[in-house]
Amino acid sequence: MNIGILALQGAVSEHKSCMCNLGTDVIEVRKPNDLNGIHGLIMPGGESTTLRKLLKNSGLWVAIKEMDLPIMGTCAGAILLGKCDDETFTKMDIEINRNYYGRQKDSFEASITLENKNVFNGVFIRAPVITSVGEKATAIAWKGEEIVGCIEGKNMALTFHPELTSDLTFHKMWKDRLK
Repeated sequence: MNIGILALQGAVSEHKSCMCNLGTDVIEVRKPNDLNGIHGLIMPGGESTTLRKLLKNSGLWVAIKEMDLPIMGTCAGAILLGKCDDETFTKMDIEINRNYYGRQKDSFEASITLENKNVFNGVFIRAPVITSVGEKATAIAWKGEEIVGCIEGKNMALTFHPELTSDLTFHKMWKDRLK
């Protein structure tokens, strides 16, 4: 199985390490041709406005928008998967508040509860939150009452950074959905 990692900004090497630890081949995606032959794409965090510009300038925006490729989006990647005030891919039926938790200086770690009641240590960096989940999407992770993770089909949106921990729970969960 080949997984692409959008390598325009964000924690590319950290996501790559997670997927390699799960025995997955990884391709760094920088241009549309890099999407050929991959079974899924990870869109790391970063700054969503900048990421959108980089995607458009590289020609990846149209290619990803038109593809039915499974995507795992973390932080800014989650913003681009859902719906908000800015232009997104709208590949998931979720609404996102972009800077819900504040500025960079307001970053923090917190316990996240999964749907199976397991706990995960979430790293939140200038993080969004999922404010609404439509009929097609399902919430899978919460920080208290706030929804911080959803799935829809083979897509996964996480408002935190699982790649910045040694816990492979979410990477494995997404990879298992691709089989």
